Amino acid sequence: YSGTCNNTSCASSTVTVNTFSTAPTSISGTNTICSGSSTTLTVNGGFLGSGDSVEWFTDSCGGTPAGTGNSITVSPITTTTYFARYTGPCSTTSCASVTVTVNSLSIAPTNISGTTTICSGDSTTLNKIGGFAGTGATEEWFSDSCGGTYLGTGNSINITPVSTTNYFVRYSGTCNTT
Repeated sequence: YSGTCNNTSCASSTVTVNTFSTAPTSISGTNTICSGSSTTLTVNGGFLGSGDSVEWFTDSCGGTPAGTGNSITVSPITTTTYFARYTGPCSTTSCASVTVTVNSLSIAPTNISGTTTICSGDSTTLNKIGGFAGTGATEEWFSDSCGGTYLGTGNSINITPVSTTNYFVRYSGTCNTT
């Protein structure tokens, strides 16, 4: 106060101006993994405003919460899209997103069917039974041992052995070999 008789001391107050966030531009990390594996996703670009933090979601921007912080480690069981945004006292931005594709593992064949006793010079067809072909997998046939003498690919194989022979079939694909 300032008046005829005196001037008082001042009271003071500080006004803090928080900055707005601008949306992240991308998410980095391995975006194709094998079932059972994990990947670390990191938000990139934009600007993190005053007091803001990073929020992660699945399903949609603002959907199911998946974590907080600049990076998260995820282990999805199916192909999943992740979203990240900046949020705080002044603003909530739009999201950057990335889809993590989950490749499936193969499960070993359970048996081989076909005629297993033949006459010399005859042929027989062997068929793979059971198991599961994972992402990018094909059946591989061998004689002598699993991974031994390579004979070909496919669900079945036609053979004309010259002597008693053991045959093997396995899956080999993107994520594993059974």
